Amino acid sequence: MDKQYLLDADLLISASRSFYAFDIASAFWCQLTEKGQGRLILLDRVCREIYAAGDELSEWLKTNEGAFIIKSSQDENVISAYTRIITAVDQNPVYFASTKSAFAGSAESWLCAYALAYGCVIVTQEKHEPHSRNEVTIPNVCREFGLEYINLFQLMRSLGIKFAI
Repeated sequence: MDKQYLLDADLLISASRSFYAFDIASAFWCQLTEKGQGRLILLDRVCREIYAAGDELSEWLKTNEGAFIIKSSQDENVISAYTRIITAVDQNPVYFASTKSAFAGSAESWLCAYALAYGCVIVTQEKHEPHSRNEVTIPNVCREFGLEYINLFQLMRSLGIKFAI
């Protein structure tokens, strides 16, 4: 079976507001929905984060939500995995208490939990920051739990998204 990819909200938000803005890179968004069909997962919390902005990305997602697999964070296996991840983060002396609390309340913590529960690949632009006290990054959690993560360019290569003249 082909790998399934779990998308970080910040990945889509950053792409839409910068290097893949809708007015200059519409081909990216078309190919994402076409070539990612059946392989791209959006967690309910990611959708809520995107919709809350009320911007062009949220309008695009309303129109294209059917191109994604939408999953609930309130699944029993995800909640169990979330508990394991939050416990590990809470016991990690590197992070400030406020950092731990912020991560626990973020969509990113639930992305990691879903990936741990179901073995899909997280797509994020975050970097591994092993000594960061101010942020629990997705790659930090992925490395601790043996989860796979990639960046947007790796996803594009995997799906075969290309720009041609």
